[in-house]
Amino acid sequence: MTKKITAPAETENNDLIASGLVKLANWSKKHKQSLLTALAILVVAAIVGYAYTAHQKNLTEKSWAAYYNAQIALATQGQETGFKQIDELATAFSGTPTAQYAQLMKGDILYSNENFAQAADVYAALTSSSNETVRTVAALSQAAALQAAQDYKTSADLMQTFIQHNPNSFALPQAYLTLALSQELSGDKNAAIETYKHLLESYTKTYFGTFAKEKINELQK
Repeated sequence: MTKKITAPAETENNDLIASGLVKLANWSKKHKQSLLTALAILVVAAIVGYAYTAHQKNLTEKSWAAYYNAQIALATQGQETGFKQIDELATAFSGTPTAQYAQLMKGDILYSNENFAQAADVYAALTSSSNETVRTVAALSQAAALQAAQDYKTSADLMQTFIQHNPNSFALPQAYLTLALSQELSGDKNAAIETYKHLLESYTKTYFGTFAKEKINELQK
C-alpha cells in the first residue's frame, strides 16, 4: 500500500484555511449579536427601499391623474376651476415634476390670455426648480412675459443672467433672441445689434441666424 505523501506547501495551505475558518467561527460567536443586528439593518433597509419605491410609484400615478383632471376641468369648467385644481395639485404633490409642469401650463394659459404680469409671477416661482428643463423653460417664459408686459429692462437682465449662468444650455439661442428683442424694444439699439450679431455668427444656418440677419439690416438702415 502506497502512503500518500502530503507536500509541505499543501499542508501549509490547509493549515492556513483551517486556521482562518476557526478564527472566523470564533469571531462570529464573539460578535453574534453584532452580526444579527447588521443583518436586521439590511433587512429593514431592503423593506424601506421597496416601500419607498412603491410609494413613489403610487405618488407619481396620483399626481399625473390630478394633472389630467385639471386639464379636463380647464376644458370643460373654465379657467377658475381649472386653476383651482392646478393649485391644489401643487400643494398636494409639492416639488414633483407633475406639479411643476402643471404650473407651467397655468403660466402659459395666463400668457395666452395676455395676463402677462400674472404669468411672469407663476414662471418666476419655477426658476429655482431642481429640474433643469422646468427651470430653463420657466426662465425663458418669465423673460418673454415681462417683455410682453413692456418691462424690457427686467426681461433683458434676466436673460443676461441666464446666459451667464448657463453657458452650455440648449436654450441659449432663444435666450439671446429674447435678450436682443428686449434691448431693441427698450430703445437700446446698439446693444440689440451686438446681440443680433452674436446670434448671426453663432447660429448662422438656423432660424435664429436668419432672423438676426434681417434685424441687423433693419436696424442699420
